[in-house]
Amino acid sequence: MGLCFTVLGSGSSGNATLVSDGETHILVDVGLSGRETARRLREIGLEPERVSAIVISHEHGDHCRGVGPFAKGLDIPVFMTEEAFGGSGLRLDERRLRSIRPGEGFQIGGIGVTGFSVPHDATDPLGFVLEKDGVRISIALDLGFLSNLVLERLRGSDAIVLESNHDERLLKVGPYPWALKQRVMSRRGHLSNDSVAHYLAHDFDGRAAVVVLAHLSKQNNLPELALLSARRALEERAGPQAPQTRIELAHPDRIGPTFRY
Repeated sequence: MGLCFTVLGSGSSGNATLVSDGETHILVDVGLSGRETARRLREIGLEPERVSAIVISHEHGDHCRGVGPFAKGLDIPVFMTEEAFGGSGLRLDERRLRSIRPGEGFQIGGIGVTGFSVPHDATDPLGFVLEKDGVRISIALDLGFLSNLVLERLRGSDAIVLESNHDERLLKVGPYPWALKQRVMSRRGHLSNDSVAHYLAHDFDGRAAVVVLAHLSKQNNLPELALLSARRALEERAGPQAPQTRIELAHPDRIGPTFRY
C-alpha cells in the first residue's frame, strides 16, 4: 500500500485530515474537538490510540483546539514549530512535543513529511507534503495567495487538499465587518475561489488525480460555487494534455471519502 488520506472535516469550525500507509497514521491538524476527532476516526475504522503522530500547521483554534483533549492519556507525539506552539496556548507534556521548521523534512514511521511556509496571519504557518514510495500528498490550508514556494511544493503531487475559502462577491456583500473582510482578502488571509480557479487554469501541473477543495466559509461561500469555479477552470484546458483531475469538496460536518494511491 502507498498512501491514503481522508479529510475528517474542514471549515472554520475545525480542520483535520488523516494520512496513512496502513501502518503509520498521521493526523494533520486537530481543529475538531477531541471527542469529535475520536468519533470520526472510529467511524472510518481507526481507534484513536493507533494514531502515530499529530502534525499541526499553525496555532489558530480551528487547526489545533482538539490536540490536548484528543491526545490526553495517549502517547502521541505532536509536531509543530516552536513559534506556533508558543502562540497556541496548548497545554502539552513537552516530552511529546517535536519541534519542526519550514523546509526541513522528517520521518514518521514509513511516511516522509516536509512543512513549507504559507502566507497567512499566523505565527510561522505551514502547509505539508507527505510522501511514501513516490506517492505525494500535499495539504495547504489557510493561505492568502499561492506564492512561488507554495506552487513549487504543490507540483508533482498525486493529491492536493487546497483551501477554497470564499467567493469574493459573497464576502464583499456579506455580514463581516469591513476590517475583517480586508483581512480575509489580504495576502495573509484566505484563498478565494477565483484564486484557486486561476491556479488550476494556469499553474497546476495536471498530475494530481484529485484536488479536494477545503476550508470553505459558511458565510462567504457556497459549495456549488467553489466546485463550479474549479471545474470550469480545468475545462478551459481542453485538449490532449488536459488534466483528468477530479475536483472534490471537503465538508465541516461530515467525513470525506478515502482516497488511495
